[in-house]
Amino acid sequence: MLEHMSRSKRQPGARHVGPRRRAQVRAEPPHPNRDSQLSPPEVLERIERARFTREKAEAELAVLVDQAVGIGIAWPEIAARLGVTRQAARQHYQRRHRDGASHQHRVA
Repeated sequence: MLEHMSRSKRQPGARHVGPRRRAQVRAEPPHPNRDSQLSPPEVLERIERARFTREKAEAELAVLVDQAVGIGIAWPEIAARLGVTRQAARQHYQRRHRDGASHQHRVA
């Protein structure tokens, strides 16, 4: 039904998820130790571990996006896999790539 409606007639904030994206949506994992109390040092350790995991995942994503662009995969497809708009993907990853590339040229 939403496919036949213009964007302005859809409910504000409503996002249409096509059949292909629907299969990719996953439920969030349960919160670890939601019911148990962690000590302050344990909480801080988990924060640090989560930050490290996030940084590692972001670095891997950046490499994969660079590779995808390098082999000719279009930004709309990359953005769909990232779960963001094409514009958001390009702004984030092209800026990072451009800054990283210019930094590498200065170092060399």
